[in-house]
Amino acid sequence: MENYDVIVIGGGPGGYPAAIRSSQLGLRVALVEQGRLGGECVNYGCIPTKSMVKPVETLWSLSRMGFIKLSFEVDFESYMNWVNSVSSKVSEGVAGLLRGYSVDVYDAKARLSEGGLVELSDGRVLKASKIVVSTGTDPAALPNIEFDGALIHNNRTILGLRKKPSRIIIVGAGYIGVEFANVMAKVGVEVHLVEALDRVLPMMEEDFSKLLSRRLSRLGVKIYTSTRIEEVDRRDSYVKARLSNGVELEANHMLVAVGRKPNTRGIGLEKAGVELDERGYVKVDESMKTSNPSIYAAGDSTGPPLLAHKAFAQAIVAAEAIAGLKSFYDPKAIPSIVFADPEIVSVGLTEAEAKKAGYNVGVTKLPLGGLARAVIEDSLDSFIKIVYEDSSKTILGIHIAGPHASELAGEAALAIEMGATLEDLSSTIHPHPTISEALQEVAELALRKPKHFILRRKSLSPNG
Repeated sequence: MENYDVIVIGGGPGGYPAAIRSSQLGLRVALVEQGRLGGECVNYGCIPTKSMVKPVETLWSLSRMGFIKLSFEVDFESYMNWVNSVSSKVSEGVAGLLRGYSVDVYDAKARLSEGGLVELSDGRVLKASKIVVSTGTDPAALPNIEFDGALIHNNRTILGLRKKPSRIIIVGAGYIGVEFANVMAKVGVEVHLVEALDRVLPMMEEDFSKLLSRRLSRLGVKIYTSTRIEEVDRRDSYVKARLSNGVELEANHMLVAVGRKPNTRGIGLEKAGVELDERGYVKVDESMKTSNPSIYAAGDSTGPPLLAHKAFAQAIVAAEAIAGLKSFYDPKAIPSIVFADPEIVSVGLTEAEAKKAGYNVGVTKLPLGGLARAVIEDSLDSFIKIVYEDSSKTILGIHIAGPHASELAGEAALAIEMGATLEDLSSTIHPHPTISEALQEVAELALRKPKHFILRRKSLSPNG
């Protein structure tokens, strides 16, 4: 039996950074992962989906320029093989990092036992004084729709497609559904997007929903909101679906993207005295410690938001807390991003959340049509919205829909983390011409001194 200071269960964004940081702090570390290193993000989520987006958006933006004579047809099999190769390279990079930090990696499934023991599916037993659980989540299904990986897919099996569908039904208009709808429509697939709630991106600001609905509709995506799948009939080579609004659809494939469920059952957590919430997520404190003081948890297994960058942060906190450092997880400014067209970013509080929290709220929204870079990018209907405390002008939230918005999320998070004010942001010189100028310009507009936006005459007075 091998003895370690720390055993990390799970090799995704909540696991491998914990193993690396623990090793940096001088601890002997093992990591147990039953699949390919990198977890959901590297193998099925962030990396492959963004790999799908990159070439399609590049070609799409060029094809819209009338002076460039270009029509494109994607070799779908080669395209998806390339997507998988990117994930493989990133996974290999994770493996190289773990080797470089002398982390012992076990290719097995782990189960917690008593006394700091971890039983592996290959029969070996490991022991450690501290354990980090980062087992992630699995795709959630609907009661009347079972995944078969051939016609009815989740976000994992859909990546196995090697022949482009002529028609696809996507169930769920959250960020996964919207991203796939955008890409599939742009490569020439007829897309039907079905959402049970009353708008696309129902968990984000309504302004985002309206913009994405318009953009997707322009691509030919048929959107059905406040609509459920009543019945699905599998045929030999297609599926037939009956919707709650009476519409019947036929498609080569169906993608079900209706959320996630925690992968915390059956790994011995209850036996180890680790408390779960009513949904099955691991309960943790601000140092990522569970109800068992020897066991920590990080990443998706601790509950929403289910984001890789949140998992990275929690993993580092867990490792440092185990090593005796004063490290705490603060979810004040976690960026949420949708890699659609345009990209969507939400950091900090929305207007409704800020009001509910008791702030005296100010809100300013700036259309990006006045930015030169937005004109270049042909994205005049994009916008940025800033939420702030009205008396101190402290920034509470930043919400962006625009080209390259994902690259602005870090600055938005930093502003909120550091307690920046509108004056701080407005006086920070941003490069021109870039979309990043939107951060400065929206702060200037909130302070009634915009460079590229015309104020109404009544707004020009000192008290306006």
